[in-house]
Amino acid sequence: MLMILYVPIGFIYAIIGLVFLTMDIEYLKATGYVFLFAPVWLSLSVAGVHYAVAIIYNYLASKFGGFEFEFTEVK
Repeated sequence: MLMILYVPIGFIYAIIGLVFLTMDIEYLKATGYVFLFAPVWLSLSVAGVHYAVAIIYNYLASKFGGFEFEFTEVK
């Protein structure tokens, strides 16, 4: 869910990347391509980090115990 929030931030990077690609400086063009694909790599990296943290938490919770929530219906 959090990775959806990174898409607008990535589009800001993509706009900056398009500006870099229009310039004649060679190292800015390389940076422009990285910035242009920012919505994709930002979203995938956030999803990957969440996946890794969930694996670590599940492992530690199986060894030491985790959080327990009780939900009651409010009438």
